[in-house]
Amino acid sequence: MAQKTLLNIVQLVTSELGFPTPTTVVSSTDTNVQKLLALVRATCDDLLREYDWQALQTSYSFTTTSGVEAYPFPSDEERFVSGTFFDQNSRWPVQGPLTAIEWAQIKVSNLAASPFERYRIFGGKLHLYPTPGATPYTFNYEYVSNAYCTSNGGVPQTELQQDGDIIRFDHRCVIYGVKLKWLASVGMDTTVALVDYARALEYAKGADTPARRLNIAGGGSGVTMLSTANIPDTGFGGAA
Repeated sequence: MAQKTLLNIVQLVTSELGFPTPTTVVSSTDTNVQKLLALVRATCDDLLREYDWQALQTSYSFTTTSGVEAYPFPSDEERFVSGTFFDQNSRWPVQGPLTAIEWAQIKVSNLAASPFERYRIFGGKLHLYPTPGATPYTFNYEYVSNAYCTSNGGVPQTELQQDGDIIRFDHRCVIYGVKLKWLASVGMDTTVALVDYARALEYAKGADTPARRLNIAGGGSGVTMLSTANIPDTGFGGAA
C-alpha cells in the first residue's frame, strides 16, 4: 500500500479542501494545521482498530521463568492475532483464552494436569497454567502492533512526532478519513467524503494481502499438523 509522510498527508488534504498549503505541521502555530494534525492522529487510530493490517503484524516470543505465572505483553501490542499462540517446545497450541469461570475451575480442579498449557488474560498480563517449573518453555504468538508510523529512519513509533514521520496506512485512506472528519466538524455535507473513504478502505483491505486459492471440495483452511503431506516416507527426521 502507498505510504506518505505526515507533511505529505496534510499538504494533500489542504490542497483538496482548497486551503493554503503548510510547509510545517507539528511545529505550526496555525490552529487549522494543528486541527488537521489532530484529525490525522484520530484517523490513524480508527484505521488501527479497523483491520489486522499485515504491515502492523509482528511476532513475539518469551521464555518462562520457574514459579512465574504472569507475563507482560509487548509495549506496542494492540491485540492478538487469533490462533497463533503456540508452545514452541512441544509444538502445541496453547489452550485459551480461558474465561474467569474456567480459570477459577481449573485452579481448584484435581484434573488440571495436562500436556497442554492454558492461558488467561487479565490484569494487563498473560497468565499461564500450570505455573511454569524449572524447565524453561518458549512461547510464541503474533500480534497487531499499535506502531502505526515510523520515523524517517524507519524506527517504529506509536505516535506521530515529526513532519517526516511515515504513516504505515494507505495514504488515500488517511486523506479521505481526515477530510471526512474535517467536514463533519464544521457541519458540512459528508455524503461524498464518506463514499470516498469507504471505497478507499475496502480497496486497501482487499489489496493488503493476496487472496487465498479456494478449494471447491471444502476442507479445513489451516495447516495440517500431521498428515501424509508433511511426514517423510522413511527416516522421520533421522538417518534414512
